[in-house]
Formats: sequence, C-alpha cells, structure tokens
Amino acid sequence: MPSNFTRVRWREGYDIDEVDAFIERLAATVEGRYVDTPVTAADIRNVSFTPTRLREGYAIDEVDTFLDQAERGLSQ
Repeated sequence: MPSNFTRVRWREGYDIDEVDAFIERLAATVEGRYVDTPVTAADIRNVSFTPTRLREGYAIDEVDTFLDQAERGLSQ
C-alpha cells in the first residue's frame, strides 16, 4: 500500500520503502489485521527512517506530521 506523501528528490527525504513498510504495519494494527509485531504509540514515537538526498524520498515534514497524529490516535 503506497503512501500519499509528497515525493522529494533534491532535498532530504525519508526512504520510501521503509516508510511504506512501517505505515503498512501501522494500518494492519489499527485495522485489527494480523501482524507479527503490532505497532504501539512508543514504536511511532521512536521510529526512524534512513534519510535520502539524491534519490527520491518522502517529504520529512509530512511523514512526521502523520506520525504525530497516529501516535496521538493510538494513545487514546
């Protein structure tokens, strides 16, 4: 399930595959689908992604904003 984050190339971004894999685990957790390791609010708070610069990546601010909202949602 690809994410809808803006893709950037000439400025620092987050590795697309890493973000997509984490978002898929998060979606499975929220939807109650089976996942080996369900995502917790602490996982969201502590996740880190490999930065990209000369290859395409996701806009850092968009991913971080989404993760902040997801963490608040899981904490409730």
